Amino acid sequence: MNTFSFRRFAILVMVLAIGVGLGAGLDHFLAPRPAAEPPVSAAMVLPAGATPSARAAKPAAELTVEVRATFDNNIYPSLLLSFAAADPAFTRCLTVAVTGAVKGQSYELALASGLLERPAVQTVTAPGDRFELHPLLPWNYAALRAVTQLRPETFLATLRSNPAGGVATGWNATSGRVSDRAEGPALETSTTCMIHPVNEAVSRIFNVETDAWQDMSICYAAFVNEDHPWINQILTEAMQRDGVTRFSGYEFGPDSVVRQMRAVWDALAARGLSYADLATTSGAVPDVTTQYVRFLDQTLHDQGANCVDASVLLASVFRRIGLRPVLIFKPGHCFVAVYDAAQGGQLIGLETTLLSAAPFGSAFAMGAQELNNTIPHLDSPGYSSVDIAVARQAGVRPIEFSSN
Repeated sequence: MNTFSFRRFAILVMVLAIGVGLGAGLDHFLAPRPAAEPPVSAAMVLPAGATPSARAAKPAAELTVEVRATFDNNIYPSLLLSFAAADPAFTRCLTVAVTGAVKGQSYELALASGLLERPAVQTVTAPGDRFELHPLLPWNYAALRAVTQLRPETFLATLRSNPAGGVATGWNATSGRVSDRAEGPALETSTTCMIHPVNEAVSRIFNVETDAWQDMSICYAAFVNEDHPWINQILTEAMQRDGVTRFSGYEFGPDSVVRQMRAVWDALAARGLSYADLATTSGAVPDVTTQYVRFLDQTLHDQGANCVDASVLLASVFRRIGLRPVLIFKPGHCFVAVYDAAQGGQLIGLETTLLSAAPFGSAFAMGAQELNNTIPHLDSPGYSSVDIAVARQAGVRPIEFSSN
């Protein structure tokens, strides 16, 4: 993984994970770092004798362009769909490195892909003979949401000299050019990235600077969807089965919280969900750990869930009825807990693998044991907790339901 990959994603996620706003203190970490000189490819070199401007000095080296993406050219739609609202930096997951430029010369870059709403266009005055751009990308979020299998995607970069300078006017569909002001020969190059399924959640990243794995379990908060339209039917079934007249959140104290949790559990258990582990993903990437996570509708449709799927499902419903759920992780396992008061307090745990296999009382008792065994180790590697309310305050949004 290159330096840009970790700094531009991991630093931001770590900030969100501790609930701290993005500030000027991150500028040092997010600033582009000098990159090693990329290999020169014949396909990426301007024709001999071509100069960006009649007045420009002859470049010291041939002009070349290289495009690369974070995570060794792997893109995870779940990150873009859930974190883009937190800060625009999350959309800047492609780097364009230019070498052999003329200092002071204006250049115009266009970056195009079928996953973008339109080409990303940026004009820059070369600060030296080499520089990097991290363009703000206009992602097509509907297209990202529709990615269900690992597949390749080509990103095409076009660089032109722009003697007129100024701000790019954008893509001209008639001329097929980025800007009518851009002049000089076009230099084109491309890179192919692997686009991962939207169900893949990034759980850990290896930090080469600290030689340790960095926990990214906050990414699972994107799969908790308290706005999912199917939740209404679940709540209707819960009220019919357990005699709960309404879901009141924390209005009537801890005992009422447990009764509401039981009603939701019984309604979901009646649907006959069984344990089914689909955690394996097909696109293993060095230094990145991911897990396949079902969305709420997929879990109910499949009538199957593993510990993460069931925890995400229950957390979605619990948050919808005004409770404060927490996803708790330990090595090889996940379960859900709920605070017994709105502002925090005691956690009420549930062993989610028992859904449809045991009554609520058993899940409640085993959840208490899991909490006792896990809470003391939350500062240890492999152990973590994700308070969904804190994740939402930090800007992590649920991935939108898709009827397709």
